[in-house]
Amino acid sequence: MKGSLKQTIILAILNRHVLILFNFILCAIIVSTVMAFITLVRTPENDIKEMVEMCNGIAIILYGYGVALESRAPLMRYLKLYPDFATPLQTGVDKLCHKYGIFILLLALAQEVLVHLVTIPERVLNKDGKELYIFFICITIMILVSFLLLRLTVMAALPARLIAAYGKELTGTVDR
Repeated sequence: MKGSLKQTIILAILNRHVLILFNFILCAIIVSTVMAFITLVRTPENDIKEMVEMCNGIAIILYGYGVALESRAPLMRYLKLYPDFATPLQTGVDKLCHKYGIFILLLALAQEVLVHLVTIPERVLNKDGKELYIFFICITIMILVSFLLLRLTVMAALPARLIAAYGKELTGTVDR
């Protein structure tokens, strides 16, 4: 179906190939942050304030990205691209984005909660020098999110017919 220039541009921006590009960029940011974290944790003057800022910053980025991924299909409807441009491929990409978006969103929220545990004053919550354990969990979450992003990238890079079949399989409309 031929659309307007505006629809064509929006479809190009919300394309699965752009999703793959954003996943690689976000993975690079996360890996860079994890490397900086490891350096800070290993040094005696590990700067808790800097680690809080880094962990909180990544959590906010992941939270926003998770929401954006999770709400791809409603956004396509809001932008009046669906139902006209709804294809099995688009449905499959929507399902992938929804699934991985929720995972990333929940992990980002968990990371943000952990960061706020570190910032609570000692008189309220006695952490007794256990901040590094909390940051280790944050690092683990970031590594897990990187694996999820790489898995989403691989899934989004599959041939269109496989992504379309994935969307049909999840919606229960498999042809038999």
